[in-house]
Amino acid sequence: MAIKEKPDTKQNKLLEILGKEYKWENYLLLVVALVALALASMILLGELVPNVDFPIIGSYPNLFAWVLMGVSVFGLLLVLIPFLKPVYPEFAKITWASKKEFIDNSIRVFVFIIILAIFFLLSDILIRAVVDAIGWRS
Repeated sequence: MAIKEKPDTKQNKLLEILGKEYKWENYLLLVVALVALALASMILLGELVPNVDFPIIGSYPNLFAWVLMGVSVFGLLLVLIPFLKPVYPEFAKITWASKKEFIDNSIRVFVFIIILAIFFLLSDILIRAVVDAIGWRS
């Protein structure tokens, strides 16, 4: 049986460039999205006021800020989703403590904290008594 060869199709150069994943593109997108989020926040809070003569933005600064914020949140999602995708299967592997174990462990922690607080309180009282007895007060 003969094996059919796939014909070589020439891909558009622009699609080839856009389809290629570059090493630092997510970090660049993260920086741009954070800067856009900061600028949108500054415009909404009144810290940054666009020039009234600036086309479109000058007339509707709040609308521009909300659109900019939406674009920056979308950019942040594009950056964070690839990092968070492997997390979901790990959540299935987690075993949580039962209610009885949780309460038992919580009581143990509180008792330990109380013991440590009493230890430090007694240490402080002892050190103060020693310092007062020696006369090292300044």
